[in-house]
Amino acid sequence: MRTLPRLAARLLVPLAALLSSPASATAQGILGGVRDAEGGPLSGVSIRLDGEFRTSTDLEGGFRITGLPAGPVRLTAERLGFESVSRQVEVPSEGWTEVDVRLQTLAVELNPLVVTGTLSETRVADSPVKVDVVSARVLSRHAAASLMDGIGRINGLYPQVDCGVCYTNNIRINGMEGPYTAVLIDGTPIMGALASVYGLNGIHPSVVERLEILKGPQSTLHGTEAMGGVVNIITKDPRFAPRLAVEVNRSDLGETNASVSWAPGAGRSGLLLSGSLVHSDDFIDDNGDGFSDLTLDTRVSLFGRADLRRDGRRVGHVSAKAYYEDRFGGVEAWTQADRGSDEVYGESIRTDRYEIMGSLEGPWRDTRAEASASYHRQDSWYGETGFAADQTVAFARFLWDPPRRTSRHDLLAGVVLTWDDYDDDTSATLVADRRWIPGAFIEDQFHLSRAITLLGGLRADHHRDHGVIVSPRGSVMWRPTADATFRVNAGTGFRVVHLFTEDHAALTGARDVVIEGDLRPERSASLAFNFNQVIEFGTRPMMLDVDAFYTRFTNRIVPDYDRDPNQIVYANLDGRRSVTRGVSVSVNQNFGALPLFYTLGMTVQDVVLEGGDQPSEDEFFAADYRGVWSVAYEFRPGWTLDYGGALTGPMRLPEYPGEFARPTRNDPYTTHDLQLSWAWAAGQQLTLGVENLTDFTQGSPLIDPARPFGDAFDTSYVYGPILGRRVHLGVRYTQGR
Repeated sequence: MRTLPRLAARLLVPLAALLSSPASATAQGILGGVRDAEGGPLSGVSIRLDGEFRTSTDLEGGFRITGLPAGPVRLTAERLGFESVSRQVEVPSEGWTEVDVRLQTLAVELNPLVVTGTLSETRVADSPVKVDVVSARVLSRHAAASLMDGIGRINGLYPQVDCGVCYTNNIRINGMEGPYTAVLIDGTPIMGALASVYGLNGIHPSVVERLEILKGPQSTLHGTEAMGGVVNIITKDPRFAPRLAVEVNRSDLGETNASVSWAPGAGRSGLLLSGSLVHSDDFIDDNGDGFSDLTLDTRVSLFGRADLRRDGRRVGHVSAKAYYEDRFGGVEAWTQADRGSDEVYGESIRTDRYEIMGSLEGPWRDTRAEASASYHRQDSWYGETGFAADQTVAFARFLWDPPRRTSRHDLLAGVVLTWDDYDDDTSATLVADRRWIPGAFIEDQFHLSRAITLLGGLRADHHRDHGVIVSPRGSVMWRPTADATFRVNAGTGFRVVHLFTEDHAALTGARDVVIEGDLRPERSASLAFNFNQVIEFGTRPMMLDVDAFYTRFTNRIVPDYDRDPNQIVYANLDGRRSVTRGVSVSVNQNFGALPLFYTLGMTVQDVVLEGGDQPSEDEFFAADYRGVWSVAYEFRPGWTLDYGGALTGPMRLPEYPGEFARPTRNDPYTTHDLQLSWAWAAGQQLTLGVENLTDFTQGSPLIDPARPFGDAFDTSYVYGPILGRRVHLGVRYTQGR
């Protein structure tokens, strides 16, 4: 019976295209349909003739193009996540040429369209700024309840846990701390400093189409926070989303992860609605320290995205998201009545977050407006220490992006305005910090020849307390052959710090916080080299990437844990600089005939403080090296086995006195995950997975957990897994496109 839908699709796709054309005795042109590997219709496929976009397929996968001169033409069909297909088509002088195209799914797309590197839609191979792309299909190989759960296998990225009680986390890029990574949603910087602590857990993988990752300073285009790199989360396009998608996962540790999305009339209405729920209520304490190894958590996230149309044409979109979380970590005896208690220790964090964002073609030709706004409220207690904070961030950007016609120049210019309203109840914020940050930038890509592209950009932002901050960048791309690309990128970054929101150690544990002097903006300068080679293996090429990077920080704000065991001292580095340098190599390949897909990656880095009168020393929690790997094999139709893992090298860890002494460097360790998927029918899949297969844990991350209100208690000694082996079972159901 499974063959009936495929047979119907084969019959109905060309018929639908025919019926969508008005009958005319003089009708002439190209009539066709596009299907996937199983014969199902594909909507939203771009159809180009001789490289020029002409139309997209409709809901039934059909298209027609009229008014063409007779003769040969090159037709190309392409859609994100599928191999593009090109063929020569003869256009008749009368009547129709019928075309039937079938697209094969890609595990990794070699040359997808991206926007993060230059703010213009550009193919990866043509971008002078190196962009790494991670598709939703790669993220789905892991039973992820949030974006943070799904990035552990991406080379150069590391999800760092900052607290062994409430498990706040951040994204490190090439060893640099999480606050130096700007997180964008659909290109807009909506994640303020307060959201960088817990807000990342509110992004459910079900709404993600792909990630675009830039490593190194990107402040020229993306402003403050982009000192270390950018992670741009591209949400699902309603035109290409399934009409209905439901996914439910349950683990043996009591975690439930459920999501549902609905795209009514997918491909036509341009509307997507999604909701997710994550809940865990089992108290787990396998390491015996009396504290939960897994937070007791309830997270609800709602998301909606709609197309904006003008004269029937799609000219932009608007998205909205609401997020609520109630998170607890602590001892089993704690109840809600003990919030703020000095007798029963618990860390209770409640978060409310609302976002709206969108883009729209401007009133003048070749212009575009982008805007976003967010409100984030955190109400939390860390033992008897309370922390309540609010942050409102509004962002607007107006771009002028004229198309390149005969000139060798690709210009991009824009003006930016950001409103940041931050307030908390700590002694460091006596009055709310409210500020406008205006800025402007200009950038030019100069195509020196077919093989060489130069890029130069300059940005200026005005900060109330720091004046004008200028951020230049430049790039050179040389492509000696169609399969080899060399890139050199240089740039600067800057960041204005909200200390208490970004360093969780300032709020938890018993150490006193000491701030020396006025904290000045941090600055960075970076130089990066990238070599990309596509190695031909018939129709299944291998992608090789080699990156070398060097970033120097000045005015860096570094917590000093060593000056006094009872204090954390924060100050700008005067006379010293923080340096990150290293080499990263990654390889991936998709063997469609086996079928087998694999990706391998390794990053070796040196993240140190140097200069001044003191000897060089490693920075905390920056591993000397980290390797990742992933292999997916479809050993029979509908059955896929995914195996992934990571190798984490030694890193510098905090030092504790006397009886609480711990090793100041960890031993290398590996983690391994397995997932078996069975697609027993179209759109229906069952998954069984095991995370941390070898059951490796670092042991308790807590110092003196028996006396959590004592002077020695500390929660920051986290370098590896705290939870052991987990087994999860899940089901996925999708209906149509």
